[in-house]
Amino acid sequence: MKYHLFSARSNKLSAADTQIYYNHLRAVFIQLMLIAVAKNCSMDASFDAHVFVMMYLKERNLSEIDEISKGYNRAFASSGTDGVRQMVLHFADSLTAGKMQPETIERFYVEFYGILRIFFDDFRAFKLVPSR
Repeated sequence: MKYHLFSARSNKLSAADTQIYYNHLRAVFIQLMLIAVAKNCSMDASFDAHVFVMMYLKERNLSEIDEISKGYNRAFASSGTDGVRQMVLHFADSLTAGKMQPETIERFYVEFYGILRIFFDDFRAFKLVPSR
């Protein structure tokens, strides 16, 4: 069964494999969380968070999500002005070979920024320290 949040607006997105879709969403959420950690915590805490996520995924046989997330990390880093926009474009390209409807791309852009804002708010509420 295929169900997608934005499927009514994008036939190309509806055609994407469900497991691949959810793996990409997991990877995006992970990268957005790590961006929030990097912006709100020390470099050591950020490094530890990256290692923790990598080990967590590996221990659960989800290394493919770690690999997918590296593409989102590169996309974010590729832009000097709006890394989230580049992440959305990478998401669209990965799932629909660049054929996602512009309005669907914009919707994901708004959603990804909303998620990032939630992570920023969460990481301002407490202090993360490195495990060393």
